[in-house]
Parts: sequence; structure tokens; C-alpha cells
Amino acid sequence: MTAFLILSLLCTLLAPLVAGIGLGFRRSARGAGALATAAAGLSLLGALLAGGGLAAGGAETLRWAPWGGGDRFAFALRLDLVSVVMAILVALVGAVVVRFSRAYLAGDAGERRFFSGISLTLAAVLLLVLSGNLLVLLAGWILTSLWLHRLLLHDPSRPGARFAARLKFVFSRLADGALAAGLVIVYRHHGTMDLEALLRAAEAGRAGGMVAAGWCFAAAAALKSAQFPFHTWLPETMETPTPVSALMHAGIINAGGFLLVRLAPLMAQAPGALAALAVVGALTAGFGSIVMLTQPTVKRALAFSTIAQMGFMMLQCGLGAFGLALVHLVTHSLYKAHAFLTAGSSVGAVPRAAVPLRTPALIWGLLLGGALAATGAAFLSVVLPRVSPYLGILSFILALALAYGLARGWSAARGAMERGRVFGAALGILLAAFTLHAWAGGVFVLTIVPPPPAVVAVVAVLFTALFLFQALLSRAGRSAAGRWLYVHAASGFYVGTWVQRALGRLWPHHPVVST
Repeated sequence: MTAFLILSLLCTLLAPLVAGIGLGFRRSARGAGALATAAAGLSLLGALLAGGGLAAGGAETLRWAPWGGGDRFAFALRLDLVSVVMAILVALVGAVVVRFSRAYLAGDAGERRFFSGISLTLAAVLLLVLSGNLLVLLAGWILTSLWLHRLLLHDPSRPGARFAARLKFVFSRLADGALAAGLVIVYRHHGTMDLEALLRAAEAGRAGGMVAAGWCFAAAAALKSAQFPFHTWLPETMETPTPVSALMHAGIINAGGFLLVRLAPLMAQAPGALAALAVVGALTAGFGSIVMLTQPTVKRALAFSTIAQMGFMMLQCGLGAFGLALVHLVTHSLYKAHAFLTAGSSVGAVPRAAVPLRTPALIWGLLLGGALAATGAAFLSVVLPRVSPYLGILSFILALALAYGLARGWSAARGAMERGRVFGAALGILLAAFTLHAWAGGVFVLTIVPPPPAVVAVVAVLFTALFLFQALLSRAGRSAAGRWLYVHAASGFYVGTWVQRALGRLWPHHPVVST
């Protein structure tokens, strides 16, 4: 690896780290925002330069082991497509969020502490995504959570903030334990923590211990990315400042999905764990989407939207569509960062539940959405046959999404011209979806066991139920059953209440209060 690439990677990591540590020792808040912004910008520049190095020279691993032990326990940074895409994404979102925070927190009493914490959090996330050794990955995983905990307690005098941080603290420690258990299993069977060596072993079919480790990694991802019923902490963190919400929902919450994508060859050796992820992800996606539509506040609706999107990402990983999951991760991060930072402008917008969907529009939407998705899937299965294990069910979900979009557009359209534009938009979405599908299918060339028919059936039923709920939501007030369902959905079906009560009995006092 050239000195240029080494400097690029170190700049990506060290710029926010040094800024965060330096701001932690400063007494004055003067210039804190400027220093954090400059550090985030340098980190983004380093990530872009590392991406250029990858394009020019291919994948490489930077290792440093002054304590001996060879590559097994070396401090390693991995430069490949996954790490570079994630590093650029995290650095970009971080730079935007830090810049936004300068105006948002101007004059705040904890301004210096905030910029120190967000810089250190950014450095921890970058360490996680660039890690080339599982011990380094675990360190980044834990440090990300601990520094986020400090940001959640930006104002520790607020009881809601303390309780949300406690919920997050508990679920994060469970995720840490699951990931650490998986690492121990992998090391006992393969004798190394080096990521490159483990990926080669998995791709060569040496799957010793990877089934058990795969279950541990799946549990860690589900806990980290707020999968049902472990999602309850995420809506409660809306107490935190909006820039923290943006960074958390655009970058940190994706850690579970990133873990599965990063360890895709290992996860491919654990088909049972992937099947479980597919079911849990589909259930979470349906649950989050239903509850999201009933939320009265913007930030809680966005929180449940994130839960739903993380569920869909777990579903993609469970079906073996790891390349699609990476594309989804990137697009969701960019969208959610924008959604949180512009949340104030959406106040007063017409809720989706208030837009009635006409029955003829629903019928035509189903017919055309199904026809479009089936045509695209048939074409793609000929061009890229290796995506066939999961193409059918994902095309079915796309058909339902297109049907809802067409029905919604036609219900609000006035005249043939507007309906034509709605159809054109649906066609553009279809082409973009299958183009990305084809590209993502070439990112990970893995031997994936087709999902069991029972798993496919469960996923299809859950998304069909979600489509019906969305289609009939505007009519919920016309029947007692509809009103009953709406009220309980608005309360998240009380899952969060049960979890909070149980935690309150087991752990009545908050473990950490930052100052």
C-alpha cells in the first residue's frame, strides 16, 4: 500500500478523532464548531482520496502489529468497495450534520461538549466501517455506542433523555455481547481475527463454526438496528437534538446492516440465520410502516420510518441480496439525513392517512404495478440469472409498492396529463430499481441457498397486509374496527410500554450521566 493511501485512511480517521479529543480539553466554546467542521471536511477529503486509490490500485489491507502475533490481532484497516462506500457516506453525512449543528446549537451551554462528542462519534463510526480486523470492528462498534450515549445525554436534566439513553444502553450492551460471542466462535475455529483471511476462508467453503457465529452476528445486527421487538429505544431518542437524530438515523442505525454486508461470505454459510433475519426483517418492516402512518409528530414518524427501512434491509440480507442491502443503506442514509435536517419544513403538510385512495385507482394500480414488476423481473432473470433466489419475492414487494404509488397518484390526479406523469414516474422507478438490482447483483457473487418456501410465504403475507393497511387507512374512521386498529397502531401496539415497564422494574436508575 502506498504512502498516499495510508495518509488518506489516517486522515479519514484521525481528523475527527483529534478534533474531538482537543475539544474535550478546551474550556471555551469559541471556535468549537469551526474546528469540528474543518475536521469533518478533512475526513471527507481523505475518504474520497481513498476511494480514488481503490479505483486505481484495487482492494488492500493496511496492518500494524507492533505487539507481535502476526496478522491475527493486528490493527488493520480494509480498503475495498464496501469500506470505501461506507466511509464516504459516513464522512459526507457527518460533515453536513456538523455544519448544520453550528447554527442549530449556537449559544447552547453545552456547545463545546456537543462538538467534541459528535466528532468522536464520527471517528468511531469510521473506524467501524474501515476495520480490517474483527477486534478493530468490535472496538468501533462499542465506541460508536458509547459516544452516541453521551450525545443522547446532551441535556441530562431531561428525564425523557435519561430514559431513552438507558434503553439504548441496555440494547447496545446486548448487541455487544452477541457480536463478541460470534468473534470468539470464529477465532476458536479459524485461529485469526483478520477479516481478509476469514473472508477468503468462507469463500473457499471452510465453514467451521460459521453457522453458530452467523446466528450471533444476526442477533447483534437485529439488536443494533432496532428490529422488532428490540426497536423500542429508537422512538424514545427523539428527545435528543435534531443533528444527533440525523447522524444516528443516517449512519449509526445502519451498523447492523453494515455488519451483515461486511461479513456476507460468512453469513452465507448460515442459511438458518438468514431465514430468521428475513422473517424478522419483514415483520419489522410491516410493523414500522403501519405505526409510522399513525404518528402525530414528525420526528416520531421518521423514527418508525427508520425502523421499517432497517427491517427491509434485514430482509434483503436474509434473502442473500447483500448488494441490494448496501445500495439501500446508502440511499436511506442520504434520504433520512435530509428528512431530519428539514423536518421543520414538513410541519403542516397533509398526512398520508388523510389522502383517500379510490377503489378503481387501487385496482388499476395493482394490475399495472404487477405487470411492470413481472416484466422487469423476467428480463432481469435472463440477463442476471444469479439473482433468481430472491428475485421473485422482491419483485412481488416492488409490485405492491408500485401499485400503492400509482393508486395514490391517480387518486389525486386531475386529468389524463397528470395520470400520464404518475405512470411515467412509476416506470422510471421500475427502471431505476432493476438497474440497481442488476448492478448490486454483481457486487457480491455468493452461493446463496434459496429461502425456504415457508419464509417466502410469510414475507408475502406480511407485505400484502401492509399494502391493505395503507390502502384502507383513509377509511379507518368509518368503522369501529378501523378506529380500534388506528388507536392501537398509534401507540405502537404497546410493545414499547411493556419493555419500558420491565426495564423500569429491573433497572430503576440511569447508569451514566454525562456532564
